[in-house]
Amino acid sequence: MDYNLDISKLKGIGAKTKALLAKLNIYTVADMLSHYPIRYEKFEEPGKIKEYTEEEKVTLSARLFAPIEQKKVQRLTLSIATLTDGEKFIKAVWYNQTYIDKVLRRGEDYVFVGKVSKKSGRYSLEQPAIYTRDEYKSLSGKLVPIYPLTKGISNNFLNKHISQILSEIEPKKDYLPKVFIEKLELISYEESLSLIHRPNSYEDIDRARKRLVFDDFFTFALALRRLKEEDTKEKTEYLLESNACMEEFTKALPYELTATQLKSMEEIEKDFSCGYAMNRLIQGDVGSGKTIVSIYAMYLAYKNSYQSAIMVPTEVLAKQHFKNISSIFEKFDAPPKVALLTGSMSKKEHLEIYKSVKEKKIDIIVGTHALIQDALEFDDIALVITDEQHRFGVRQRQKLLEKSKMLHSLIMSATPIPRTLALILYGDLDISYIKEKPKGRLDIKNCVIFDRDREKAYKHIQKELEKGHQAYVICPLVEESENVEAENVFDYREKLAKYLPKNYNIKVMHGKLPEVQKAALMSEFASGNIDVLVSTTVIEVGVDVANATVIMIEDAQRFGLASLHQLRGRVGRNMYQSYCIFVCTSDSKAAKERLDIIGNSNDGFFISESDLKLRGPGDLFGLLQSGELSFELADIHNDSEVFKLAMYALELFNDTKEVNEEEKAIVYEHISQKQSKNTGRLTL
Repeated sequence: MDYNLDISKLKGIGAKTKALLAKLNIYTVADMLSHYPIRYEKFEEPGKIKEYTEEEKVTLSARLFAPIEQKKVQRLTLSIATLTDGEKFIKAVWYNQTYIDKVLRRGEDYVFVGKVSKKSGRYSLEQPAIYTRDEYKSLSGKLVPIYPLTKGISNNFLNKHISQILSEIEPKKDYLPKVFIEKLELISYEESLSLIHRPNSYEDIDRARKRLVFDDFFTFALALRRLKEEDTKEKTEYLLESNACMEEFTKALPYELTATQLKSMEEIEKDFSCGYAMNRLIQGDVGSGKTIVSIYAMYLAYKNSYQSAIMVPTEVLAKQHFKNISSIFEKFDAPPKVALLTGSMSKKEHLEIYKSVKEKKIDIIVGTHALIQDALEFDDIALVITDEQHRFGVRQRQKLLEKSKMLHSLIMSATPIPRTLALILYGDLDISYIKEKPKGRLDIKNCVIFDRDREKAYKHIQKELEKGHQAYVICPLVEESENVEAENVFDYREKLAKYLPKNYNIKVMHGKLPEVQKAALMSEFASGNIDVLVSTTVIEVGVDVANATVIMIEDAQRFGLASLHQLRGRVGRNMYQSYCIFVCTSDSKAAKERLDIIGNSNDGFFISESDLKLRGPGDLFGLLQSGELSFELADIHNDSEVFKLAMYALELFNDTKEVNEEEKAIVYEHISQKQSKNTGRLTL
């Protein structure tokens, strides 16, 4: 069997199953083998019923004590069983699995495996798996891989077909040079695949992961290095001279810039004048003042008679940027002409802007993904800026950069990315760090509270409103959900309206609203016409309302730490004292520990490092969805030692005494094949 064999050629995989596997990005035999387990189930010796902690996974031997009770709760059918080990009792609950009463028979012994939940002081098993004694005995002591699934594809199905592939796959020569295998103590690629899917011990898993994680890091880093080498060889025709622009620009500002803002501006000046296209990331914490640095870059382009564009992820943010940029340039004697372009504008407005940009009647254009339309042509654009760039798809950013040849590119991110992750994601970029807060800003005061403290929080919000300030309340849901116990914006607005005096205007915002409606609500809030905005995380990125001094985040344990930090950054954008209230609605010890991290720190880099440890890079910033990370298995934080090995291997690779040209060619061919299969920004 060949690695490139179409998956439909395997026995038992027809057109319908092939379509389901495509949802898991499995098209070939190689894809199936690269569909790694997310965990391993170890079948422990069953125990007796005892006191448990919430969310603890348990394996217990028990029998059905009484007939199964079935209840209707909204659209759910609950099958509730009382289990006993002969001494103690525990409830087990299954959702929409009405066949359970045909599976369990009274008086027979079974093994139940599931997580414990606690409601009204009583423990229950949620959706436990059921095994007969004999079934469980056959699995006892084994490590069974558990795979990511989609509806219609079971774990047993994947296990069966992966076993078949492993037994029939044709041996393939390892792409890695022999010196890597020996010096870095790596196992072969084929052995790593066998052990990752069929381990006999946790040591087997560690050995397999080391090799496969090494592959992730090494191939990505090598591709990145080649890309950077190719980029730096090409010159640009856009040579931008500063000519004392910085002094002129800073004098016109109503505030003093920080040392790292000024340093970042100097770095941009050097990039502009060196003869090569700038490729720079401005990295800084929430509210650190990155936008003013980007405005200076656009001003430099204008002073050198070139156009520039800034692309942002939402219309709300685009309008905010347009307003801020326009207000700054109002104070200049000969200001650049600034325009806004968004998807919700009329066709007539679009055509007018296209014409003005083409005729160079517009110097700076601010917009959303509407900027990438083919109809938008520039007369002479030299600079492209993307804000919160990980929220754009790779192709969207590339299309904007293709508006002209060898443009200068500036990227801004208010998501503090740990240095290790930044090296992987942005190894082909120069990075400027803005570390301080703008002068005069106070640290936000944080508080983690529980259900019982909510009334105190409402009183605090009311005090801030009485001072003439405004507040955000964040809920995880738009509407009430049958499956999730969490606050939703509509019910919460009614709850808050009953508590606060009637003279306060409380409005609701969420992601399902049309862009025009969201923009109108944010405009109302920014102008002070709305006192409290009850919203989902649609306000997470970039929204800047200086008069908002308190944000209350309901069900805070449901959000990642990086998201919570971004949400907190909606306040503290003025000289007033601001507050962030995190409401924890879980009894879980892990939830409390996570919220303690953000409750005790305003340092975005520390928080992102902590989030990286807890959640991994894919969850952290949605990076996997944007095509930025092509890692199949590697974990940036937990695999840091393997990352160091990959960096050492990179140096070995450049040593002609260690790796010959034929071996290099095999490695490059492997990387080209790998990159052509994904949507990552690295292609060779």
